[in-house]
Amino acid sequence: MFDMERLYADAEQGVLPALKILGDLYLNGHSENDIEPDLDKAIAYYEKAAQGGMEDALLELGFIYCAGKQMPPDYEKGIGYYRQAAEMGNTTALGNLGMSYINGYGVEKDAEKGFECFLKAAEGGHPMAMHQVALMYRDGVGVAPDAEKAAKWEERAKIQEEQDKEREASEKSPLQLAFEQNLEFISKDTLDAAFVRHIFGDAQNLQHYTMGTCTFPTGTVITADPLYYLKNPKEVLVKAKRVKAGSYPVELSIMNSRMAGLRVVGARLKVSDSEAVSYELANGENEEKKTTFAGFPVECGMACFCDEQAAKSYWRFLHGWYQEHEGGNIYDDYFAALFAQSYQENPSVQRKGGDLLMWRNPLDDSMIAMFASGMGDGYYTDYWGVDASGELCELVIIFMNPDLF
Repeated sequence: MFDMERLYADAEQGVLPALKILGDLYLNGHSENDIEPDLDKAIAYYEKAAQGGMEDALLELGFIYCAGKQMPPDYEKGIGYYRQAAEMGNTTALGNLGMSYINGYGVEKDAEKGFECFLKAAEGGHPMAMHQVALMYRDGVGVAPDAEKAAKWEERAKIQEEQDKEREASEKSPLQLAFEQNLEFISKDTLDAAFVRHIFGDAQNLQHYTMGTCTFPTGTVITADPLYYLKNPKEVLVKAKRVKAGSYPVELSIMNSRMAGLRVVGARLKVSDSEAVSYELANGENEEKKTTFAGFPVECGMACFCDEQAAKSYWRFLHGWYQEHEGGNIYDDYFAALFAQSYQENPSVQRKGGDLLMWRNPLDDSMIAMFASGMGDGYYTDYWGVDASGELCELVIIFMNPDLF
């Protein structure tokens, strides 16, 4: 969420980054600040930033007018903005101008001028322009064919791309790099049993915490974002495999690192005392009982375990709550106080404001185990743990690889 009061104040003072950010917000809309897309306002802010000499604002204006996604294309006007940025040495603008000359967008088609623009961009270090120069030398477009120069520019492009990647990586914070590596880790289709034993065991940097026991009267299990997707019956997938009806402990692995702070690394629904020796994807199924994919999306930084019956009761609760609180926000007006109370009761295992809640439905005392989803929003895979006899013994969600953080 942006501090709009500060942004507007800075924009009034002509602060270029503030003008550019406001242009971006109004171009695409920003729900967190209740900003609807408004092309006229976006253009107005971009133009003010462009008048101050901001190259990125000139590029945005050039794209808006040339792309024609939100208005009929005005190539002449768009090319004008690209020219201004190109005169400042902007290599992206030079490449866009080159493409315009090649295709005749807003200018008379002229392959030679197109080549000149691409060559300037390539000499300025733009790898895509280098690729284009190599192609034009190879095919003799806008310049005499020259296989040797084509090969030279293609090689330069590859070297530049590697250098750009290295520079980009060096400019990222350790947390950014760990986050990106973690995205790759949690997207795997396989889960190593030794890793699960590690994070739910007695690892020195991890805390094994049982947040309570959750009831499953039908044995039909759901994993979901309780504050977003679980609210909509059409968004919910139940697990294709069932467990015996009963009550089972919900265990968490919690990490407190200097880099990421206090985070839930993983969650486990332990349905038997036996140990898992292997893991398989916990596929879900839709209303037609067709098996689909494993895992679930998160939009509000929370995940949960619950029985299908509890989910249906949750929907009845929400329907009644919204009838009584028209225009209300279920988190701000209801759940926030419960999470805050959870924090007060167990501050050592969650962040201020609360990360954990074993919620009991006032309608029928059904239960939903809610917990923070590691680094927040994303898509998380869940797995059934299988014991040595081939029986299901646990359901596991992994949010983070603690070794990365």
